[in-house]
Amino acid sequence: MNRSALLLAVVSASVLAACAPTITDTAGRLVNTVSGQEGRVVFLGGFQARAATPGMPDNVTVQLGQELYSGQYSVIGNADPVNLRFGLSGGFSSGGGFFRHGSGMGFSAPARNVARPGNLIVKTLKLDAAAVKTLICTFQADASGHGVGDCQGSDGAAYALQF
Repeated sequence: MNRSALLLAVVSASVLAACAPTITDTAGRLVNTVSGQEGRVVFLGGFQARAATPGMPDNVTVQLGQELYSGQYSVIGNADPVNLRFGLSGGFSSGGGFFRHGSGMGFSAPARNVARPGNLIVKTLKLDAAAVKTLICTFQADASGHGVGDCQGSDGAAYALQF
């Protein structure tokens, strides 16, 4: 293979790689607490711990049976875990430096994986005369994007949420 063909192959591969999506969606599931019916929740563009702002496009979809819901989720609170540190030290020296003594003590609490509250509000599209259905969820999410919560449908159905 000559140099120009190899160079063309490398450049072509680089251009194709640049076009590939770099963010993947985060998926989870919903389970009806009475019937056991399972659904799928997808956080579009991956789960991101941030508050929703007015005018944002929908960032989550839910497939529940034949129904497709679309809407937004929001996470509030501080993302930084509390990190507590304490230290104490002391020392003394005697004479011309022949005798030295020192001591120390310390405490450091490990960083906690802090869960933050969030909510998810989705609705079905209005098709023909069918009534719009809503699903409202509250959840706790950790810094790694995993969470659990509870959902309530406009029809009164209750769901458990995991992602």
